Amino acid sequence: MFSAEDYLQGWIVYSIGASCLLLFLWLLLRKSSWVAVRHLLILLSASILLTPVTAYRDDSHLAPAFFVSLYEGVMVSGADGGFQRGLAPIIAVALFGIIFYILFRLLWGFVSKKRSSKNAPAETSRSAKKLRGAQKIKREPVA
Repeated sequence: MFSAEDYLQGWIVYSIGASCLLLFLWLLLRKSSWVAVRHLLILLSASILLTPVTAYRDDSHLAPAFFVSLYEGVMVSGADGGFQRGLAPIIAVALFGIIFYILFRLLWGFVSKKRSSKNAPAETSRSAKKLRGAQKIKREPVA
């Protein structure tokens, strides 16, 4: 059996590795034009990698639910075995994450519409042509 310090060190190393995997996934998907799909894939990956569950049924130390589920599904046989113990928390965390993401997106869209409708009259009073980026300056010849 491992001590609490061993589990803490394991979680630190595992969190660094999971963060690197999520960073790689973000780098892979950052140019995707489907923003919602990109966000949901990263959210689901984070919920799969970072959801904890107790390492053993009679122990209070936590371990990644993905690996506990994989271990029990492959190694343990019988009615008590299987993927259920690690899979249930992963599904719960993923569902709550998706629900909160959808609520956040709806709230963000509502707030940004309000802001854009308040700024619309101010923008029409400005000149019709906006300067964007570097433009060539026309200079008059010096006599």
